[in-house]
Amino acid sequence: MSSLRIESIECIPVTVPIEAPILTCYGSLGSYPRVIIKIVAENGLVGYGETSARYKADTFRMFENIFKGASPWESTRLINRIKHWNYYPWQKPEPLMAGLEIACLDLVGKATGEPLHRILGGKIHNEVPVASYLFYRHANAEGYGKIHSVEEAVDFAKAQVADYGFSALKLKGGYFPPETDRDTLYALRDTFGRDMRLRLDPQGCWTPVTAIRIGRQLDAIDLEYYEDPCWNAAAMAQVRKSVTTPLATNMCVTQFEEFHPATQLGAVDVVLSDIWYWGGVRATMAADRMCHATGIDLGMHSSAELGVAWAAMIHVASAMPHMKLAIDCMNLHLADDIIVGGKIVPRNGVVTPPDGPGLGIEIDEDKLAKYGALATSGAANDRYLNPNLADSARPGWSPHSPAW
Repeated sequence: MSSLRIESIECIPVTVPIEAPILTCYGSLGSYPRVIIKIVAENGLVGYGETSARYKADTFRMFENIFKGASPWESTRLINRIKHWNYYPWQKPEPLMAGLEIACLDLVGKATGEPLHRILGGKIHNEVPVASYLFYRHANAEGYGKIHSVEEAVDFAKAQVADYGFSALKLKGGYFPPETDRDTLYALRDTFGRDMRLRLDPQGCWTPVTAIRIGRQLDAIDLEYYEDPCWNAAAMAQVRKSVTTPLATNMCVTQFEEFHPATQLGAVDVVLSDIWYWGGVRATMAADRMCHATGIDLGMHSSAELGVAWAAMIHVASAMPHMKLAIDCMNLHLADDIIVGGKIVPRNGVVTPPDGPGLGIEIDEDKLAKYGALATSGAANDRYLNPNLADSARPGWSPHSPAW
């Protein structure tokens, strides 16, 4: 195994359509643009990773020679070269670090015949609970999928619970006025009863005054947590002093340097870990221990992942000792995926990590080619890569924050 060496790195941009455009305070999103990372070893084994499509081929070329000829067993040393190459990075390095580390670990798993969760120390949780991620949506090109009202949101949630057995529902707010989000949560509580775990994420687009006003009204229906109602740790601390619902974040605590200031301010009760925000698999595992030691609950954020990244999330969550909250899942909004067998879907509200070597998934080469062609054609251009296309239903509109 010590002779396992990296021969080449390839980044493959892909764009995969979703069922209907999902809505946030930043506008609409009609597809998931991602980059699939392919690392080939000298012996022909291949490891796959995934990251944001904002990382282009020239970014990978900057670091390619650091990885060529190196062992994937040394992934921590390799990705730290990216983290520390300059005191002021050209762009946030952590998502690139994460994608490359996942590909290295997938390669190590295939070389040893072991699944990723065993490389990380073994499954603590045989089953990983998953939360349904509810978005308001525009209708798709065929006229289906619209969720613009409280009633439509509840109907979608009913279908999700029936199909996948969810016991936790998270609503992405911030697109419509705060009162709409509040009324949707009240309707969800009335529909599913007191034991359904409900969450709200306005994505930091409310002022502290709005967040306190709405938060006090939501205290009555016992949310599991209230995620990033406003921007920055100081504002979150102000809200936390004024409501009883626990506050969660994946916006004001996204890396180790932000953890201590936020906890000293008393800004959060729950940190939503993210493999790409924190800079990789092992960094996310370290965040698990840090949260536990300081009395902070831990969840896992989701951000438009395809099957490669979703498989990595499941493996990592299963190996995190203190992961108790259901993890987020945006993967179910996809109309298709790039892995053999299609999307990894929850059964009875849980997923299990694939038991094959590495990530335990196989790339569907036909789908990879199909959605690679869609990415390079520009036909699926969307706001995630083009700030001139904020909302497909509001030409000329642009986001601003706080919005309410």
